[in-house]
Amino acid sequence: MIRLVRVDDRLLHGQVSFYWTEYLNLSEIIIVNNEASEDDFTKMILDLAKPKDVKLTIVPIDNCKSILNQALKSMDNIIVIVSNLIDAKIIFDSFSLLKICNLGGLRNRPGAIQVSEYLYLTCEDTAVIRELMQREIEMQICKSPYDTRINIREYI
Repeated sequence: MIRLVRVDDRLLHGQVSFYWTEYLNLSEIIIVNNEASEDDFTKMILDLAKPKDVKLTIVPIDNCKSILNQALKSMDNIIVIVSNLIDAKIIFDSFSLLKICNLGGLRNRPGAIQVSEYLYLTCEDTAVIRELMQREIEMQICKSPYDTRINIREYI
């Protein structure tokens, strides 16, 4: 079962590898990212960053539907990670059963404004968040499961 969809432009790093894996008792991490799926060096680095007993799957956004369908039906605990809100929207558009989006981190970039210590949003990001919230998808800011979850509504 997919326990969480996380938006984090760093994809897989210590907070995910250790905190979220432990908290959600994950057996698999699915990274949906075009660039990572096509780059062998990035795949190797991501594989090194994951816990040893956790399966890692890296797929492009265009080919994720069958893998995510299987993940939804699985008895295993799975997290899905994307690097941006556009990719998250594509996933939520395809899978209406998913209802929580964790905003783990989006670094500063042109046109973005700081929303929290680790979250910067562009106008396009904000539009996606508003659309997902209208569909009753919970949008929460939370870098680790042990931090307080903050509803994004307070900021946009």
